[in-house]
Amino acid sequence: MSLPASPARRSQRWLLGFAIWTVLGLLSAAQTSIYFMRDGRPVPWTPVLIDRLADWYTCAIFTPVFFMVVRAIPWERARWWRSVSVQGLVALACVPIKYFMYAGVVMSLIPDYRSAVVGHLIVGNIVTEFMAFAAMFAVIHAVEFNRRAMEDTARAARLETRLAEARLETLTAQLQPHFLFNTLHAISTLMHRDVEAADTMLARLGDLLRRTLDGRDRPEVPLAEELQLLNAYLDIARVRFEDRLTLDVRIATETTAALVPRFVLQPLVENALQHGIGSRHGCGRVTIEARRHGERLHLSVSDDGPGGVLQGNGFPREGIGLTNTRERLRERYGADHALQLTNADDGGLRVAVDIPFRAATA
Repeated sequence: MSLPASPARRSQRWLLGFAIWTVLGLLSAAQTSIYFMRDGRPVPWTPVLIDRLADWYTCAIFTPVFFMVVRAIPWERARWWRSVSVQGLVALACVPIKYFMYAGVVMSLIPDYRSAVVGHLIVGNIVTEFMAFAAMFAVIHAVEFNRRAMEDTARAARLETRLAEARLETLTAQLQPHFLFNTLHAISTLMHRDVEAADTMLARLGDLLRRTLDGRDRPEVPLAEELQLLNAYLDIARVRFEDRLTLDVRIATETTAALVPRFVLQPLVENALQHGIGSRHGCGRVTIEARRHGERLHLSVSDDGPGGVLQGNGFPREGIGLTNTRERLRERYGADHALQLTNADDGGLRVAVDIPFRAATA
């Protein structure tokens, strides 16, 4: 079901229709004047203009009626005869009505220009006028076909957008329980050796979940807001790893207003913690960077852990976090993004994300 047009849009349509019929009337007047000139007679410009414009304007009056008929009984392949018969009868019935109006205008404004006997006009012009009205119906059908095609295209685009948003929401919903399970597992492990630290982690987990739920209706957020969410997660990581974790955060000032997918950094950092620190007993470093290169935003998370065997742009088998992030980026940006895993300079892994730079509106 299409939405009603705005008053401004309706006014534009009426003006366009009036302009089209006026141009047709003027062209008809020009044609009539050529006949006068060809016969060597002077052109009575005012009567010619009135006569020709009256002829076309009395056709134009039926335009809204024809649109109503076409929309009420549209062309259907299975029942084409219904549309043709009804619209043919309407066109035929409109011929005498048109000439009653036309004759009234001519007799009142230019009675000496031509004979305007209605019966003669109808008999002499019924075939040509019926063909003109049939052509009007054909043009209106074409307009309606185009309008419906545009509406179908717009509707399909809206549905595709909603489907993409639904897929993104599903992917985000899959990611958060995975993160929550990992965090609760870490808390459970910590409770056996440091109850106070486990209690602190639970409190910070509650704060993180509140922040996550507050922004669940926004698929994209400014990087500054994403960093706040990440800091809440890092607070949990600091309690878990204590002095084993060193963080190096390098965020260029001009990148903080850039829009990024919500929850995009957390799984990358979680992956770095798991492979860089969680798999060994010693200390480790995680580096988080954000830079702008022209119209591109580069995000990266790297660790100094043992690294891993890479194939192409990733592991032979990736966990939920990285796989989910790949899918979310693909849904959001299509081919206009990149996510690559490479070996870091200090021996660990580096996950780099490249997306379009779009600043958040104030």
